[in-house]
Amino acid sequence: MSKTDSQGTSQLSIAQGQQTGLSLIELMISMTIGAFVTIGVLNLFNANSDTYNVLQAQARLQESANFGLNVMSRDLEKSGYRGCFSSGDVYFTMATEDDIPADYDIRYGLSVFNGVGEDDWTTSATTLPAAVSSVATAETDVLALRYLDNDEAYLASALTQGSEDVVVTVASGASSSIATNDLALLHDCEKATLFKVTEATSSSSTTVTFAHAIESGGNAVSGLAQTGVFGTNAAVSSIVGRHYYIAPGASSRTGLADLSLYRRDAAGASELVEGIEDLQVLVGIDSDGDGVPNQYYAPAANLDMSQAVTILLEITANSVVPVGSSESDGLLRRTYRRTVQIRNAG
Repeated sequence: MSKTDSQGTSQLSIAQGQQTGLSLIELMISMTIGAFVTIGVLNLFNANSDTYNVLQAQARLQESANFGLNVMSRDLEKSGYRGCFSSGDVYFTMATEDDIPADYDIRYGLSVFNGVGEDDWTTSATTLPAAVSSVATAETDVLALRYLDNDEAYLASALTQGSEDVVVTVASGASSSIATNDLALLHDCEKATLFKVTEATSSSSTTVTFAHAIESGGNAVSGLAQTGVFGTNAAVSSIVGRHYYIAPGASSRTGLADLSLYRRDAAGASELVEGIEDLQVLVGIDSDGDGVPNQYYAPAANLDMSQAVTILLEITANSVVPVGSSESDGLLRRTYRRTVQIRNAG
């Protein structure tokens, strides 16, 4: 091989060796392009993640609001139900109406309390129990309702004296939810009496006896009929009494995100829906008797609830967890409304 050929082959080999790698500039360009692509992918992922969180929050808001409104609406539709004794004054055996616990005061099927300030509640009827007023959030409303449960049991024999024990027949396979120290309603289509059960005993699978002895803070009289006699067409029913209100939730969060919708009955309070931070109630009053509300009013002491035909519920729900909304706490909020017809008005 000649010297010329040897040098040419060496130069060719060097040239080929230089073409097999990347220069520093090419490497930096590649890394820059790769960084931009990675940033773009990450931004797309974050955007999709934020969108997903917002959609989840919106779904949660809708679900929470619907659940809360549905539960209150079902109870509102039954509020004031007193069997076939649909109207008229309810006689009670207590010394004064102050001896009637709010949960059992079936004389008022519906009461609405307007939270006008810290521990300041105006009402259309009845008194707000301390167990509610002490925890309910200021400037929110409280909804109270009462109705007869569907466990009515008819008298096994007429109450000819009115002071004898009440003996009822329970349908086979059914049971009475009335227990000792409960208040119950004895009713037919002409009259009704609210009395305290001092003892409830079952003599058979279908027979239950309710004693109603006179005692301090309970029954002040032994007679159950103010007028007339309760025959075997009369029945005894338990009373469902519930309060719906906004109060701090059981979680460890603080601020508005910690508020929840509660329901309280004779058994105690239960947290229904978290993230419900406000409840407002307006009462639709029918002043001309055509069954249609002429105007909606905020709860007030001078409001005639016998003319209430509809209730407008308004609740404000939040997303519980921040989702980057324009609010200072990052929570998503929506207000939902529903109008409910009162079936047992008056």
